Amino acid sequence: MQKAVQILQEERVEPTLRYRYVSREWPNSPFYFNAVPPTEKWTPAMAGQYALEAERKLRPRRVYEDPRLYAFESTNFNLLSTVFSQLVESDRAAFVSRLLIAVRKPIPATPSKGGPRFPYFDGKTSPLALVAEFCIRTDHLKDLLAATAEPQMPTASLAIMLKEMEEMIALNFDLFSDGELATIPSGLGQLREIAERQTWSSRRPRGRPPKPTEVNPQYVGGYAEVGREIVAAIDGITEECRKARYWYLKGVLQQVPNLEIESDKLKVEGFLVKLGFTPDMVNALNAAESDYRSTASSFELKNCLSHLRSFLEHLHRQSAKSIASAAGDTVRDRWGDATLYLRQQEYFSTQHETFVTSLYTLLRDESVHPLTADREYARLLRNVVIEYGVMFLTTLDKHGVRV
Repeated sequence: MQKAVQILQEERVEPTLRYRYVSREWPNSPFYFNAVPPTEKWTPAMAGQYALEAERKLRPRRVYEDPRLYAFESTNFNLLSTVFSQLVESDRAAFVSRLLIAVRKPIPATPSKGGPRFPYFDGKTSPLALVAEFCIRTDHLKDLLAATAEPQMPTASLAIMLKEMEEMIALNFDLFSDGELATIPSGLGQLREIAERQTWSSRRPRGRPPKPTEVNPQYVGGYAEVGREIVAAIDGITEECRKARYWYLKGVLQQVPNLEIESDKLKVEGFLVKLGFTPDMVNALNAAESDYRSTASSFELKNCLSHLRSFLEHLHRQSAKSIASAAGDTVRDRWGDATLYLRQQEYFSTQHETFVTSLYTLLRDESVHPLTADREYARLLRNVVIEYGVMFLTTLDKHGVRV
């Protein structure tokens, strides 16, 4: 907890949360094309960030149907995740609960150093935005929502946290399941009610005959502005959740890429960073994804499988090398030897070894020998590699393996 508090204190002074436009395509946003048409001086990444700045001023936010356009980055999130990974499984719930004290009894927002950086409110920033990202990305959304029901008054730090939640749903809605999206508005209902109470001291209901003026006994001066901000944010989140659930429905009915697979790909990338794998591992996945786009040619699909094979190979090789080093063993830095060693150390069974060896063989045969690769094969093998990555990396994490 001391490490976590130190990280949150640094996030308060210099926020590190960032969403970066990573697509190679020009953004399909009127906020970009209506203001600055594409020129040779601009890149898609620059245009994507320009559009994002404009969209942050809207409420409700636009929810992108493709959640792969913007990628989340944060140094302090990675550090907090490392601290979390060092805990034994039985201590993690208590760690999250302690962390959420900052939400249940909201810590004050502070003036932003060097000018406000999103998310901010009234020129202030708050590490509660980082707390929200951490809880949601570690599958503790339910705990986060429960914590928002306990504050007695609206605060700037809570408003800032809600802005980050708006950002998450708008850009990476597949972080949430359809069921979670359905529960978020009601989960924030108590906080909305508390905030709404501070937006008026007295009012006269409309209608005829004229009704008497109502007096709000719970109103406290000085909270109206932040109360309105929180109400507007939660109402915006409610509409975002509706839109995101529609994208899930559309994806199912039109059989577009499986969003659960896309979400698991993000989990794989998170594990790779958390466990200390080399950046080349994430780069291999991203290169495979770039070649695996809906307009990909057969040659690009062939390259996609080559990248997936490289990812799978180095996943075992780097893991085995790290485990062997920690145990004082030696293992040859080859796919077959690494896989055998992992099975001998009981990281998986003989049947598991047979399965992943067959998968590796399929990737090798389909990506190297034929001149082209069919899209059906590419989709199958891509999805299996991603799901295998989630399963294997989860096992490493539970064993406390660090590369």
